[in-house]
Amino acid sequence: MWQTVFLNRLRKQLPEWVAHGWVAPEHQAAILEHAESSAGRGVQLLPIVLGVLGVLTLGAGVIMFFAANWAGMAKLAKLAVLFGGMWAAYAVAGWLLYRPTTRDQMLGQALMLLAVILFGANIMLIAQIYHIQAHYPNGVLFWSLGALAVAYVAPVQPVAVAGLALAALWTGLEAGDFERSPHWEFLAVWALFLPPLVWRGWRYAAMAAAAALLFWNVMLFGSWTWREPQLLAYLVPAQALAAVALVLLGVTAMRHRRSVPFATIVERTGLIGLGLAFLALIEPSIHGLGGNTMLGGRWQRLDQAPAGWIVVTLVAGAVVAALAAWRYQQQAGARRGPAGTWAYALLAALVVLTIANLFVPPIKSAVFAVHGGFLALNFAGLLWLIAAGLGRGNRFQVNLGFLFFAMSVLIVYFETFWSLMNRSFFFMGGGLLLVIGGYLLERQRRRLLRGIDPAGQGEPG
Repeated sequence: MWQTVFLNRLRKQLPEWVAHGWVAPEHQAAILEHAESSAGRGVQLLPIVLGVLGVLTLGAGVIMFFAANWAGMAKLAKLAVLFGGMWAAYAVAGWLLYRPTTRDQMLGQALMLLAVILFGANIMLIAQIYHIQAHYPNGVLFWSLGALAVAYVAPVQPVAVAGLALAALWTGLEAGDFERSPHWEFLAVWALFLPPLVWRGWRYAAMAAAAALLFWNVMLFGSWTWREPQLLAYLVPAQALAAVALVLLGVTAMRHRRSVPFATIVERTGLIGLGLAFLALIEPSIHGLGGNTMLGGRWQRLDQAPAGWIVVTLVAGAVVAALAAWRYQQQAGARRGPAGTWAYALLAALVVLTIANLFVPPIKSAVFAVHGGFLALNFAGLLWLIAAGLGRGNRFQVNLGFLFFAMSVLIVYFETFWSLMNRSFFFMGGGLLLVIGGYLLERQRRRLLRGIDPAGQGEPG
């Protein structure tokens, strides 16, 4: 389908490119012929999708068949069914993965994913057969480790994605059901997925790893919101510094050929994490000023930041400063535009403001000044993100900047006007403002994106 769309766009645009002199007229037919022949040699996705769905559906049917007759089966028969089905799936998948045709390899990947699913089912069913009482998140952990082992020995990207999703589920169960936060063990398991991900060049698995890391970070924030909210004023700035470190690593990695495929993912993960951290930092209740929208609680800041958080924040600030200096040195001799200078100024302001936040006295005016500093830094950073995205022709940065800008305005709007307006007028005025503001923001976003893509092609839906 996508190849047909590409060919149709190419047929429409080639005459325009010829008219502008970008393509020689005698090359037009050759370009179309080459594109059409390449599309014909491409992999047909429909048979592959149907094969994958067929394998998974068949597996689900077999599992349900034995589940219906489970009570009448002997333990030995149950074990034979469980392990026989799993190892049969592994064996057939391994044979198909090394077949010469792409379709066989894709079917092998589907069967390998099915084998990993059966491995997880075996863990749960064996625990049921022998009435094993255990810390139940460990079952999800072993399931994830099984997927990890497959990712090391077989080139099956969907298994790595599934394993990372299971690792995220594991840390969610530990943090949500057992209040184990920070759940540092997750980071160890997560890191074990990185070597096969890197050496095999798995971009989708890299995206899954980024999503799992962000999920762990959100779970960390959420659990501390209810357990130790008075420490959020020190946790969230440290999270912001960690996100900045990811951005700097991603930008720096773009200079190295082997890391280029993952550099963008690392940079975008850092930008999303930084935006989420600032959405929390502009919330007054984080700073002990009370609040309505995010946390709903009121508390006073600690008289002094705990020594542990002072050490963590100072180390994080030093790491960010070192990465920024390294990046600055790499750019030595290159022409640095206003966007680059602005970026380093914003970064310095973040480090200074984060360190100042550690030692601010518990006086309302001082705390309010810190909150105002983070608020101003948030909007300045979002304006930079949009401007830098336009300069780089980066749609993701532009869209992300507009998204977090709109969310920031909503938070400030709710916090500012909730106690100053009658609620009926608040909802009527707020609704009208949102409708008009949303229309104007979307209009401005599309106008800016047309500057990136003058032809107006590829406008996101």
